[in-house]
Amino acid sequence: MAHQTFWKPEKIVKEKKTYNSLRSNKPKAAKKEVPEWKKDILAHHKPGQSSKDRCDFDKDVVAELIAEQGEKCPCCKVAASNTTHHVWPRGRKGRGVKTNGLRVCWPCHDKIQTTDELLQYWISVYREKYGDHFWFDEKDWEEFNHKQNALQQKEREKQERQNQIKPVVDLLSTAAGRSLKAKELHLLQSFQDKDMAVFATLMADVFGRPLEEPRVFSYGERFED
Repeated sequence: MAHQTFWKPEKIVKEKKTYNSLRSNKPKAAKKEVPEWKKDILAHHKPGQSSKDRCDFDKDVVAELIAEQGEKCPCCKVAASNTTHHVWPRGRKGRGVKTNGLRVCWPCHDKIQTTDELLQYWISVYREKYGDHFWFDEKDWEEFNHKQNALQQKEREKQERQNQIKPVVDLLSTAAGRSLKAKELHLLQSFQDKDMAVFATLMADVFGRPLEEPRVFSYGERFED
């Protein structure tokens, strides 16, 4: 009797994917999400100077610094001030603005850059003279103000939410005989407005007492009045 060979499915060899530096099919990593406070800035952003270019002092700024600070180095008080020093270092994104420029001689320029005590001294002088962000340019201020506005809006929304849930918090605290725990407050804050309204009505019925309406303060009225 002849030997019978059983049929086997043909083995399919998968083609290996190859990548090259010019045209790669390698999947791209997910893009980093843009913070909310930056979206408004990016929406009307126009191509212009790079961040590195914004750290350079242009000739008009240098001319103003020379006219204002004179031609003698304020550090050694001997040599001519022939270079413009970034008080807030350009490595930390100190911009090429007049409020960040100090006219000094080359030896003193190098000395300030390599001596932290001198660097911090001039930073403190300029901070006192021009404010906390003396090295900001116009774009830095725009970004800073957008961020601050976003944080303030978030804080206002948080305060409004706390005012909304305060009657329920007071009712539950009184019934429990203790202050609510952080996780319990977080649960109440997670409710949608309509869900909170239903829950508040339910709690008022359960405990047989009406909820106290949160007091709304008018403009100029103090909370302790």
